This record gives sequence, C-alpha cells and structure tokens, in this order.
Amino acid sequence: MKKRLRLNICVSLVVTAAIIALGIFAFKSSYLRAFEAFCDVISSVKYYFLVLFGSPPSDLPTVTEYSKVISRTAILPSDFTAFKENAVEFFKTLISKANFVSWLSAVGVKASVWAKVLTVSLPCVMALIIVIKRLYASENTKHNQDTLPLKIFKKVSEKTYQPVKRFVRGYIDFLRTYSKIYVFWLVLCAFHCNVVSIAAEFFAYYFYFAVSFDMAGLYTQAVKLALDLQILFRFFPKWALFIFAWLIFNCWRKKTAINRLRHFEARNCGVINELPIVSMTCGSMGKKKTTMITDMVLSQEVIFRQKALEILRKNDMKFPYFPWICFEKQLQKCMEHHTVYNLATAKAWVKKKRERYVKHGTATGQLYGYDIERYGDTYHDGLKTSDLFDVLETYAQAYFIYVIQSSLIVSNYAIRTDNTMLDSGNFPLWQTDFFTDESGNERHSHILDFDVLRLGKKVIENNPNAGSFEFGVVAITEIGKERGNTLELKEVKKGTEETNQKNDLFNGWLKMCRHSATVDNYPFIKVFTDEQRPESWGADARELCEIITVLSAGEERIALPCYTLEEMLCAWAYEKFMRQYEDFRFRRGDNTLLVHLLKSVTAGLYKHNQKVKNKYGFGVLTVGKQRGTLEGKVQKKKYYLANRKIYSRRFSTDCFSDYFNEQAKKTKTGINDYPEYAGEKASVEELKEQNSYFISSLYKDED
Repeated sequence: MKKRLRLNICVSLVVTAAIIALGIFAFKSSYLRAFEAFCDVISSVKYYFLVLFGSPPSDLPTVTEYSKVISRTAILPSDFTAFKENAVEFFKTLISKANFVSWLSAVGVKASVWAKVLTVSLPCVMALIIVIKRLYASENTKHNQDTLPLKIFKKVSEKTYQPVKRFVRGYIDFLRTYSKIYVFWLVLCAFHCNVVSIAAEFFAYYFYFAVSFDMAGLYTQAVKLALDLQILFRFFPKWALFIFAWLIFNCWRKKTAINRLRHFEARNCGVINELPIVSMTCGSMGKKKTTMITDMVLSQEVIFRQKALEILRKNDMKFPYFPWICFEKQLQKCMEHHTVYNLATAKAWVKKKRERYVKHGTATGQLYGYDIERYGDTYHDGLKTSDLFDVLETYAQAYFIYVIQSSLIVSNYAIRTDNTMLDSGNFPLWQTDFFTDESGNERHSHILDFDVLRLGKKVIENNPNAGSFEFGVVAITEIGKERGNTLELKEVKKGTEETNQKNDLFNGWLKMCRHSATVDNYPFIKVFTDEQRPESWGADARELCEIITVLSAGEERIALPCYTLEEMLCAWAYEKFMRQYEDFRFRRGDNTLLVHLLKSVTAGLYKHNQKVKNKYGFGVLTVGKQRGTLEGKVQKKKYYLANRKIYSRRFSTDCFSDYFNEQAKKTKTGINDYPEYAGEKASVEELKEQNSYFISSLYKDED
C-alpha cells in the first residue's frame, strides 16, 4: 500500500514538473499576457473610481489598447470598418463560381485517393471475411477451452494492459482523494491556455464599460479574445481539441438531462400535492401501479422534509434573536436518550420547559439567555398573538420530523431510500436529490404493523405499538386483498370476538389520521394504496380517496440531448454481434480471439448504453384522476418515472413471492413433471385430470 502511494506521489511530481516546464519553455508568453491582463484590471478599477468621484483621468485605461505581449497578426482587421469590408469580400468570394469549381476540384482529388484505397482494401477485406467464416464454420465441443491465439493475447494483456489499467484506476482514485493536486494542475493549465488572461480582461473591460458605455471598444476586445484563443490552435493538435470539445459538450448535455429530470420530478410533486391524504392507484396487471405509488412515496418523504424545514424557517423569523441552535441541540440530546421519541413527547418536553420557566423564571436557563425584556415573548401576525412557548412547541415538532434519521415511510412491502443528512455539528441539511452521483445512506421503510392503524380491535391484544403512529407516509399495496369489499365482507360480523375489517375501525383512522399528524396547520401524513380495480376496496374507505387510474405507460425515453446516433450505433452493434455470436455458440464450445475481442467491444458499448438509459431514461404514465365515488369528470395527468430514481433497487415487484416459494418448496413436482396430452384432443381421463369445476359438473351425474 505504501509502495503504491509512493509511486502515485512520484508520478504526480513528474506530471507537475512537466506542466511547469511547458509553462517555462512553451507558454512563457501566456504568463506575460496574464501579468498584462492584471495590469489592465488595476488600470480599469482606478479609472472606474475616478469617474465615480467626478475626476476622470485624461488617458483611457490600458484595456482599450491591443496587447503588447501577443503581436496582432492578420487574424482580424484593426478596426470594425475594415472588418465589415473584409467580411463582405469574404462572402462574395465564398459563393462565387470560381470558389465552387475549386471546391469540386479538391473534392475530386480527395475522392480519387479514397477510391484507390477502397479498391485495394475491399478485396482484402472480403478475402479476410471468407477465411474467418471458413475457419469458424468447423464445429467442436471443446467447452470453455481457449484457442492458442487467445491464450497468447491473454498472456500479453496480463503483462501489459492489465497492470496499466489497474494503475490508472488506482491513480484516479488517488487524485480524487487528494483533489488539491489536480486543482493545481488545472490552475497552471488555465494560465498556459490564457484562460486566466481572458477572465481578467473581461473584468477589466467590465469596470471600464460600466462608466464609459464604450460600445465601439467591443470590437477591440473581440480581437484580443481571438488573439488569446489562438494559442489553443497553435500548440494543441486538432484531435486533442476535438476531445476537449467533446468533453465540454458531454458535460453540458449531462447537466441538461439532469435538469430535465429534476423538472419532471417537480411536476410529479405538483401532482402529489394535489392529492388528498388518501389516494388509490388502479390499473390492470403490469400497468406499474406499485411502481407509481412507490415513486410517489419517495417524493412525499422529501416533501415532508422540505415542509418541516419551511416551518422551521417561518417560526425562526417570529423570534429572530432567539438562540435556536441551543434549543435544537438540547432537543437532539433528548431524542438520543429517548426522552423525546414522537410528537406527543416533543410537546410534553416544551410544556415542561414552560412550567419551569413560569415557576423559576430565567434562573433554570430554559430560554438559553434569551433577553425577553429587549426582544419580547409574543408575536402578532395580524390575526392572532402567539407567545414564545407556543412557537417553541411548533418548532420542536417540526424539528423532530426534519431531523429524525430514519425513513418516514411505513409500508407493507420493503422500499429502499438513500437520503443523507449532512451534519457538521450545527444545523443539519438533507441531501434529497434523486439524481446526484453521490451515494447516500441506505435505509429501508418501516414494517407496517396494521394494528397501529386500527382504532378498534387489534390482532395482537395489548400490542405495544398500538397508538404509536402519528405522522409519516403509509404505502399499502394490494389494499383490496387486505380490506376487502362489501360483497367479500358480507358474511363478516362486527360483533364477533375475532378482529376483522368491520370492528377494527381502520376506516375511522383514515378519516381522523390528520389530527395526530398536523403541525402548524399542515398534515404530515399521506396514505398511498394500489389495487387492480377500485371496487376491490369497500366504498366507505374508497370514497375518502382520489382514484388514480393508470391509462397507459409510454415507451422509455432518454433525457440526454443528442443521443440518438449513439443509441443507434450501440443497438446496431449489439444486434449484429448477437446474431453471429449465437451461431458461433451453436457450432463451437471453445473461446477464440476474434470472438473475445468483438464481445469486449460490444459489451463496452452495451454497458455504455445501459448506463445512459439507467441514469437519464424516463417513462411517462398517462393517468386519470377522479373522486373515490367514481363520479364526475376524469382529469388526465402525466406522471414521470425516472429510471435513476425508481429502479435503483427501490422495491421488489414480487413482494409476496416468498409465500409461493415456500409452497413450491414443500412439493416434489414441477412443470416438467405435469402429464402431457396424448394427442390434439383431450380424452375423458385427461379432462377429468384438470380438476375443473366445469368438467366436474359435466360428469357429476355419471360419477
């Protein structure tokens, strides 16, 4: 480990020395130009303040002059009038007949060269293809045996390519750990390429223009900019500039894609905020009902955090000079010692502080040195008057919701979240961006004990969790199978000793759940459910909801701009290779060099395409929203499912599969053991083997 660290340090020193040497021998003029640009800044700032104080100097600042370090060649005319004349002459020449004939002649020369190359290379390529096909046409069953060329390639790669690859990856990790090294390199390169000079000249002209409004001087600055940029084209080859331009373009389009996905997320939050406390998502199998409610649950958790933060900000402004940090730290200690563990205990804690203050005043330090006589202990908002402890009670509840380091989701299926709380010992902040590259703290939703949602009888008598649920996001998939509808509950009696859907008062909780979750007039509770059809849930509860019906799920799209050609290339290479690869695997069982190389390239393209789709792909659900009474007009909405958010190991669509797995393990047969029909028409015995209600009714009398 120390040896690798020393090697990384040596490489860094060598690269640093090389960059400094380039600055001394190749880019010396860039540093002189940077010094000149800084002098221009000082001159412009001096001119700016002299004009502001009413004593402008007789001479203009040096920024209005051409550079004395970089000689002005014939790259651009010296004044704008000459530039216009040359531009007119240029376009006349560009569209002239002589220029067009000259262009055709140049194209013809280039085309003749390529035609000769193609004429020579085409037969060679065809012959190579024929030879390869003849070689690979032979069949064998040498399973997983490498051919001699592949063995040689792997040996050479093991001694050359693989060590270099491991070193480069390790060195990149080293630079990420010690970021000051590459930042220093970037600063040096900025001086080399006149980037610092360009930035300094911008500020120099900005201060001059702010008091002079010299529009004519803009041409001079454009010429100076062109002179500063020419160093890139003089010292760097075209392929390097192309790579640099591609990197900048790639960064731009990635940023654009992320912003587009964040915009879709904001639109989703708008749809979620329009929903009542209870909603039900419906649709046929495979319509992404559970996916949609999971996506909404993840967004709702973030909304609750943001709303709690908003309440903290508003209440902070009611008493702006109160030492909130002391109040927060004491509340955090109470949470760590489990003295405060829900909203009720948070209110009780503030109530005790009020009682101590009323009894002892400021002697016990309940207000952390807050000067009531100077800043007051009441706040009037134009409607009502609130005292300090009322605000502290609200602040404590909101802070508890905001700072609690666990998922706010309670569900009957597992949901993974990765929000991260950033805390440097002061006021914590949450990292809740679904589209950031930073990995968060992985946690999962809480197991839903339905007894905590029952106001009546409980499945477990004296359940210790009963009555504990106050706020959060509740997610229940397949709600109809849990609660049943009117027809299914027809034989269920309310007065029985056993807990059932008619005596557990679950519907009563739905109607009253907002009372325990309301802080500062905002209910911190939402219930998201899904089912295949709305009638599967009893009308008493369903009519509290808004029904969201998934009408259609659109095809996957990619938010990354200008990706169509790359996607087509990756898809073409994949399909082309897989057709040949399947034929090869049918004929041969060994591993060959050509297939190994082609598979490596295709796998790389496939991986790149999959990464882009996973990071920047999204689908659009068209949904219809209507009241739970199933009356009124259906409002059509669009809901966006971003792959990076919802398909990042968030949940399992087969959340009840373990039940069927246990059933299957107990049996001794599988689909391969089922008897087959003897012919195209089932015999009487085969019909009876179906154990069908219909067939049994046909042969009932006979039996």
